[in-house]
Amino acid sequence: MTVDQLKRVMKFHLKNFNDENVAINDDTIHNQVLSEDDGFGSANSKQLYKGVIRWTLSSNGHQDKTWPSNWMELSVKELAPKLL
Repeated sequence: MTVDQLKRVMKFHLKNFNDENVAINDDTIHNQVLSEDDGFGSANSKQLYKGVIRWTLSSNGHQDKTWPSNWMELSVKELAPKLL
């Protein structure tokens, strides 16, 4: 999986959680779309998104790296290379 492929996957899933109607592109900051306060308990957009991205990376043969502590403040283009 390349950085560009991962960015496409990330943007696809951000669009699924985008009830804020934010423009989704490489510059989208994760905390503009994702939240711990939506959903049900730990099944919130922040945790679901992180889980599906981790699963995608793992299923494509990548190591499950530790995410930066400030990942919610990063854009798609800033976070993607840190995860590969």
